[in-house]
Amino acid sequence: MTFALQLISLLILFVAGVIFLLMLSGIWGILVANEDIFIFVLLLGGGFAFLVFVWLIGVFLRFHRRVRRFLVGGGVGDIDADDSASKTILTMFGIAILFVLVAGIYGYYLLWKYILNSWGIAWLTSLGVTGIFFYEFGLFIVWIAIGILIITFIMQILTAAINRYARGLVEAVDEAQ
Repeated sequence: MTFALQLISLLILFVAGVIFLLMLSGIWGILVANEDIFIFVLLLGGGFAFLVFVWLIGVFLRFHRRVRRFLVGGGVGDIDADDSASKTILTMFGIAILFVLVAGIYGYYLLWKYILNSWGIAWLTSLGVTGIFFYEFGLFIVWIAIGILIITFIMQILTAAINRYARGLVEAVDEAQ
């Protein structure tokens, strides 16, 4: 799931980059001024974005086994999850991951609230588009996409570390019984 979120976030950032380049080149003003051309370009862009998303999913599926082997390693996939000790340990790791996820989301919210938002508003002011909902909402979506990339990357690292550690811990508990 984290990889799917990362793919979608990367696609959002790519589209935002294209829109920014169109704004710098002046083409964006022409597109916004003519609704018919704007809708046509949105349809073309949506189709292209969907093709890129399908391509990225294909790349992910080709490397899925290697990625899974890295994340899981010899870890949780090889243990008996029906054992009560295993369930307890895996539940505790799950709760730890949940706390890190919530802390990551809240930490990124604080970063956005106190730093990124004011920087973004200043940047939009320098472009002369402050107060226009489309641009402010677009910047907000970009910040969310960046946050998703950061948080999912942290979760992937944490998952890999926990999966590699959990097997040894469960085996040690099983041996003690």
